[in-house]
Amino acid sequence: MTATARPGRIELICFAAFAAVVTLQWASLVDHPPAVRLTLAAVLATGGGALLAVIARMPGSRASRWALAAGATLAAVLVCMVVVGLPARLLLPGEWDELWANLSRSLDGVADVPVPYTGVDSWTRLVILLAAPLVAGLAAFAAFWPTRHRLAGRVCALILLVALYLVAVAWARPGRQLAGGALLLVLTCAWLWLPGTPSRSRSAAAIAVAAAAILAVPAAAALDTGRGLIDYRQWRLLSANGQNFDWDQTYGPLSWPQKGSLMFEVATEHTHYWKVSNLNTFDGVRWSRSSAPGGEPALGQPLKFHPKAVPPRPDPAYVDRINIEDHGLNSEFAIGAGSVLAIRGVEARPTPDAIWEMGEELNPGNSYTALIYDPQPSVSVMHSAGTTYPSTAQRYTSFALSGGPRGTRTVEVPLWSDSGPASIADQVRDTPYEAMHSLAARLAGGARDPYDAVNRIDQHLRRNYAYRQDVANHPYPLPAFLGEDHAGYCQQFSGAMALMLRMVGIPSRVASGFAPGGRDPERNNYLVDDTDAHNWVEVFFPSIGWVTFDPTPSAAPAATQLDDNALGVTKSPQPDERSRGPSFPPSPSEDAKPQPQETTGSGGSGRDDSGPESLVVLGATLAALALAAAGAYGLRRHRRRLMGPGQLAAAELGELERALARIGTPLSPGTTLLRVETELDALAGTDASAYAARLRNHRYREAAVAPPGISERRALRRALLAMAGWRSGLRVLLAVPPGGPSPRTGRGGPRTSR
Repeated sequence: MTATARPGRIELICFAAFAAVVTLQWASLVDHPPAVRLTLAAVLATGGGALLAVIARMPGSRASRWALAAGATLAAVLVCMVVVGLPARLLLPGEWDELWANLSRSLDGVADVPVPYTGVDSWTRLVILLAAPLVAGLAAFAAFWPTRHRLAGRVCALILLVALYLVAVAWARPGRQLAGGALLLVLTCAWLWLPGTPSRSRSAAAIAVAAAAILAVPAAAALDTGRGLIDYRQWRLLSANGQNFDWDQTYGPLSWPQKGSLMFEVATEHTHYWKVSNLNTFDGVRWSRSSAPGGEPALGQPLKFHPKAVPPRPDPAYVDRINIEDHGLNSEFAIGAGSVLAIRGVEARPTPDAIWEMGEELNPGNSYTALIYDPQPSVSVMHSAGTTYPSTAQRYTSFALSGGPRGTRTVEVPLWSDSGPASIADQVRDTPYEAMHSLAARLAGGARDPYDAVNRIDQHLRRNYAYRQDVANHPYPLPAFLGEDHAGYCQQFSGAMALMLRMVGIPSRVASGFAPGGRDPERNNYLVDDTDAHNWVEVFFPSIGWVTFDPTPSAAPAATQLDDNALGVTKSPQPDERSRGPSFPPSPSEDAKPQPQETTGSGGSGRDDSGPESLVVLGATLAALALAAAGAYGLRRHRRRLMGPGQLAAAELGELERALARIGTPLSPGTTLLRVETELDALAGTDASAYAARLRNHRYREAAVAPPGISERRALRRALLAMAGWRSGLRVLLAVPPGGPSPRTGRGGPRTSR
């Protein structure tokens, strides 16, 4: 094959089939992939390869042709990316900063996301998909740019496509890998050998490939020990070094990452919210963590680590031991749940607000064991908890007020007493928080005990406000959430509830960390990813401790919020009903040990996972059709070569008569070839008339003149299409198929004469 050899049609078909199958296999890495657009991108990449061959034959210097080839390849890749879903406006020079920021953010840690990717981060999904047209475009350049070593280019294209296929298989671990491997073998053999294999040898080659595939099956089964030869999961390519979170509330549009990257894994039998920080101070605008010294109204002090060690007074049913393994989180605080009593395995120390600070920052690869106290009391127990609060609880009913004529100041709210909440109406009057206090006082008015007031405020927020992440910025976010937007995400819901509780004298704070996550179906551990990042509320009850409440409605992302039925939030409290704390369903036994709610794995969609298999079937079908078309084309070319000039001319003449009949201009009996030539020139132009003229010259003037060849057939087909219209394209293609005519000349033979 020379440096300027033109790629054959079979070669283009084989590449298109190979690229389409590989692209569709890669598409299985995302949920509900755009299969049609990805297939179109593979076809466009093949068209780019054909364009490269045209550029190689253009006049000019070698450097200019290389520059044109590079530009054409880049243009083809960009067009394919736009077809797949990349916004075209981001390709303009003024938008490159936004494009790069989105790409770099999504590439960081993309190898850690669960696949098929079902997350809500559209750029993470797009970045995964864009790898397919990029590799297909580079493979097309390697395959079709004429160089002195075309074989090396073809092998390079093969390596790129096979590598993309194998990465997709290793990443997603789909089913039916044996069928996919057999298809990959067929495509590889077709790409390497089909374009150059003589027609008479293709049947034997197909049998040899089939035999190799059959022999490979038992060998593959023998080598499959269930363990990989290479532990690629330890590679850190495109893996995050660790994700940092700012846990203080901001209330603007949600900026937390939501790619679905695994943060950590928890081994425990029970379900908890995984706390990282306590936000115990409201500064007049937002909640944040205060490191100021102060008493923590926890029950007891941290004890020596022992599975039976419990504080002096709490119910031992609420003590649990959890094992944490960090996969993608950087944190200066240890991950825990409820109140952490002790930690073993890493260096950490408790702070006055029961948050444990790490001696060295927690990073991916760290693991430790924690003893926690996370009470899940029943509704009846919380009703009977009373109002005998410890003195240290007083700091959890104070807050700062800003705005109004008196400026920023601290409000000390008396603890809820047997007579109910004390009024602070005078202190909040003429401030942005006056309406918020009025709502809290109205909801808590008439409540028989603190739990009753907590439940009323919780239910009001869940039932009357919507979940939304793209909220506007406001000078006073929480009053705006309640009075203007009526929508927000977990920060608005938890911040508003905790402040309203403090306004009526109930000790409360905001907790930051992660929702429970999903169960790993293999190891039964909890897998927690970045979509689980969450804020909730903790309320202090005498003789019980801090109890979790989550006012964020169930319309939040599934990975962040458990469903209402699991939380029991819409029912009237009954004596034996469990509280709506972490995620425990109502239990018939009031003091029984709660059991975790069964959930899907992190990032799981809960849908039938037949999507990837459907893509494999679609890819196999496309490959089969492409190979069938290539085979039919090769067979016709082979038959054409076996015909003598006279037989070929007769076949082409009969084919021309049938083609004209199919497009609605049949020849009348006795029409001469000269008349056909004249009519074709008037109807379809010189390309069509030249075809008839060459037939006439071969048949009646000079037998040494060869019948029309492949290039003349293409010209005839284009002329007939232009005459009949593209709606008749299938008729024209069937009448004048690629490769050559059938030996038959039609019933009764040709009806034309000289």
